[in-house]
Amino acid sequence: MTAPGPVTAHHEAILALLRAGSPPFTVYDGQVPDGPSFPYAVFYGDAGIDDGTKLCGDPDMATYRFQVTSVGLTAASARIVVDQTSARVLGIRPGVAGWKPNRVRNETTIPVREDRDVTDTATQRHPMFAVDTYVFESWKD
Repeated sequence: MTAPGPVTAHHEAILALLRAGSPPFTVYDGQVPDGPSFPYAVFYGDAGIDDGTKLCGDPDMATYRFQVTSVGLTAASARIVVDQTSARVLGIRPGVAGWKPNRVRNETTIPVREDRDVTDTATQRHPMFAVDTYVFESWKD
């Protein structure tokens, strides 16, 4: 089995950070099933932007951005997920074999709001959600 490429390796490192910790909650990887388990977070990772090159022309540095959407059936539960996801990634250096990432920084945030396009069938409530985007750079060893 070959090692994952840099995009996959960085994606998996952030996803693992989000899924670790307590209290546990579901972290979906970019896609939420019908009837999700509340509260939850959704992780969306980008493919990175190559920002540096070695003399040989191979990229040796990339900037990665990712989004976390925190969702709950109440504003309070959505905020708890925001607090937990932020605590799990903010200021952390992801562990990626062959790379030296710097600390994850928060880039933007969207306050908790109601998702009127979705209704939870069990409670007949509209979920509440918040969105945070993060960024970090990573250098090849």
